[in-house]
Amino acid sequence: MALRLPFRKVTPEGLSVDIEQFEGLSVLILTKNAPGASAKPAQIIGLALREINTPTITWYYEYDPLPREILPRLVQHLEMMGYSVGVFDQFGNFRAKAA
Repeated sequence: MALRLPFRKVTPEGLSVDIEQFEGLSVLILTKNAPGASAKPAQIIGLALREINTPTITWYYEYDPLPREILPRLVQHLEMMGYSVGVFDQFGNFRAKAA
């Protein structure tokens, strides 16, 4: 069974769910607009399978874990696309991962 990520289009913390294409794969990422930042913060979640719309305010994305062997190439690709890859805490604060 695929994992599920519940989300709102934009959370109160300003996080949003985006899909980026990479080597023929749909990659599920969390992003946040950061005014004045040189790169858009992003956290890689996994490989997006499908979006599930529900009648409530919460939607879901089903996703599979990301194969580890593509992670270095994916991070490099996202950085070239203007993202800074790292992790968000439960409050929406971003911490870039060390290279």
